[in-house]
Amino acid sequence: MPRNTTDALKDALRNPHSLTPLVLLMGFIGASLRYILEMLLPAGGGFPTATLAVNIFGCFTLGIINLHIAQRSMLPTPLVKSMGIGLIGAFTTVSAFSVESLSFLQQGLYPTFALYLGATAVTTLAAAWAGKLVADMLGRRAERKKVQR
Repeated sequence: MPRNTTDALKDALRNPHSLTPLVLLMGFIGASLRYILEMLLPAGGGFPTATLAVNIFGCFTLGIINLHIAQRSMLPTPLVKSMGIGLIGAFTTVSAFSVESLSFLQQGLYPTFALYLGATAVTTLAAAWAGKLVADMLGRRAERKKVQR
């Protein structure tokens, strides 16, 4: 039986049934952030800067979530899963990337298509790798703190 509001919240977050509302909440936040970024970075000159930026940042962040937070934090599993599925899932977009790429091909903008395809493949993989490196660094730091205690 929870002793106070904090304990009740912790118990609720640990409940596997809390995943659905958490995913919905995180999805709302991720989609809202993506919309804001789309407004801040309109496709000037026809190049989808916002889509590229969200996919790069999302790959970096998902690397940290999956490789550090999920494995080394004390956060409840449903909360961590909702960050990846809801927050990052709603924030990033392979569908927009695909439609934008197809549009470049249909318009005969082959250099722009190649640039976008190459930039997305290289930068998102590099971002995921950077997220892994940051997760590894955070893990080593946490281990050092444990040893010092």
